[in-house]
Amino acid sequence: MEIEIFANDSLAWNGDFAVAAETGPYAHQTGSFQGTITGSQLNATCEAADGTSFQLSGTSNGDSSFTLVRSDIPGTTLTFLPVLQSGPVKRAETSFNLNTNNTSGRVVLSTTPFSVQGSGTMTEYRGTWLGLNVTFWAYASGYASVIVYVNDFAISTSNFSSYKLIDFGSANLTAASGRVSVYSAVTRSQFQFKNLASVSPG
Repeated sequence: MEIEIFANDSLAWNGDFAVAAETGPYAHQTGSFQGTITGSQLNATCEAADGTSFQLSGTSNGDSSFTLVRSDIPGTTLTFLPVLQSGPVKRAETSFNLNTNNTSGRVVLSTTPFSVQGSGTMTEYRGTWLGLNVTFWAYASGYASVIVYVNDFAISTSNFSSYKLIDFGSANLTAASGRVSVYSAVTRSQFQFKNLASVSPG
């Protein structure tokens, strides 16, 4: 499981998560989390793209590591370590059109992996779309989740099947997937809206 943190302060601790497993009950699971860190204690509510939720709790060792337990997988401790971007600053890029909620734009994506999880079963790529940051979690089977960071408190996520980094023409939105989650920094509430998306080459 990988977590992507985009708010970590006295008001909130939130971001996205993705499970690297390609088989089993949590295969390809992606979603968002929202919670707090008080001292070294961490508590967050996670909501998966299919609407299910679970609690993530444990301890934080500053920004160096997290030791957490999922409420839906009791007895299993997950240790999260920071992943630092490596390699040369100049990277090869690929681009394609991404259409979501009637908004169309060109994604420019580095072809150099940002991180690799699960012994190569899940690879993270970074890029931009309409000036917004984009994260791609691509699985070896061809499944992928595309996360667009609208701002620190809003994301748009779409899940695709038959995804290939070098062949975006084969990407198809999976049935009943995709969401827009909006977070309020004041109320710390989450609101969800339906999201439709498609990918095309070009």
